[in-house]
Amino acid sequence: MYNTLFHRGPEPSHATRVPARRSKGSLRGSMVASLPGFERPRIIHFESALEYAFLCLMLVRPDVHNIREQPPAISYVGTDGCPARHVFDFLITKTDGERIAVAVKPMQRVLKLNFASELEAVAAAVSKSFADRVLLVTDLHIDRTAAAEAARILAWSRPSLTEVAA
Repeated sequence: MYNTLFHRGPEPSHATRVPARRSKGSLRGSMVASLPGFERPRIIHFESALEYAFLCLMLVRPDVHNIREQPPAISYVGTDGCPARHVFDFLITKTDGERIAVAVKPMQRVLKLNFASELEAVAAAVSKSFADRVLLVTDLHIDRTAAAEAARILAWSRPSLTEVAA
């Protein structure tokens, strides 16, 4: 008798939109990750090196249950008084059930676009059924050394392609 092996790839991304494959100004990519809230490993997209660093830091935290990138858009009234929509970069669900809608932006863009004021308007429109709170993460909040270590931990924890389940 012999063992027959079946390969079952990761679940596709749960993002509401797939990032553009190319960008002149930022890193685009995806990774396969596993969390307690995932039925099986899943593809997660990121649109910048800053988002990748944040994602790595979240994936190694024991209090993170689920991560959804590019969750459904939030409709709100912009600071200019016009209707607008915002898609958060990530929706984090912690093991205690708290849901955090996260916007990840370089501080230079936050200042240039007056994004903090716009995010306040978005936060006012976020329902409790979507998220418990809104969080802005900038490059000033990310410890690059810790993010690099998290990326190393994730790389070493991936199963080898030659490993075979018994």
